[in-house]
Amino acid sequence: MMIREAVTIFEEKSIIVRQQQFEENQYILTLKAPKASQKALPGEFAFIDCGKQVFLRRPLSYLRTNAENQWVEFLYRIVGPGLKALSQLQPGDEVDLMGPIGNGFRYDKTHQIPVLIGGGVGIPPVLFLAEYLKSLNQGHSPVAFFGSETPFPFSVIKSSMSIDGIENGASIIDMEEKNIPCRLASLSGLEGCHKSFVTDLADQWIKTLDQKDLSRLAIYACGPEPMLRSTAKLARSYGVDCQISLEEFMACATGGCAGCTVKVSLPEGKIMQRVCVDGPVFDAQMIYPDD
Repeated sequence: MMIREAVTIFEEKSIIVRQQQFEENQYILTLKAPKASQKALPGEFAFIDCGKQVFLRRPLSYLRTNAENQWVEFLYRIVGPGLKALSQLQPGDEVDLMGPIGNGFRYDKTHQIPVLIGGGVGIPPVLFLAEYLKSLNQGHSPVAFFGSETPFPFSVIKSSMSIDGIENGASIIDMEEKNIPCRLASLSGLEGCHKSFVTDLADQWIKTLDQKDLSRLAIYACGPEPMLRSTAKLARSYGVDCQISLEEFMACATGGCAGCTVKVSLPEGKIMQRVCVDGPVFDAQMIYPDD
């Protein structure tokens, strides 16, 4: 079974249900979006209108969807005028949403061990994937590692689940409730977090696995570029598959402007591909072949 690579892009009017504000200008936005809630999958993103005063939309990865109640969620952090304008919109306000867009995460095995590595505002697509795979009830055993240098915009509690090679510590309550082992990392002294890079934390656990489990392992990651580069190196060191979701500025999100291109290594050589429609998920070795 595999998450599809081609999606139908919808344009729909959506209504803001809730704006939750967290520390360090972080927000979780909930939108009533009937079409997107039925179709969006982990790793795909939406192109969201930020209000009448902002010309360009902003790309945001789906954090969660709820088809029954017809809502979708996004996590964002204010980094410019567009997202600041979005944060000022209130429940009941209407915004245009285009999505789902792009090629999301792929999986092709049951009983796989997915390792989810997320950093900062790159956490949403991998958290979504962890919960999605768990809900399929097809033998997947996801393990999640999240890192942040600002307080996590989720409820954090001490984990009740052990992870071999790693001392107990904090976890996100959503992971605990879905019985997904999770550990948090930070170099900023956040309570309950392991003082390390998130990739080092994942490495501690992977070292404990035997060859049979390693053969079932696949890594999925999203976060800042240095974290993704380290994740690709980690995957290479163990000889396991790794998919990464890239974050880039976009003007159109439909491939027309080619403003979000990245260099990709293919067997026939290096070419430029568009993050919006050729990605945002790529094989890690295509992006970081020589690290």
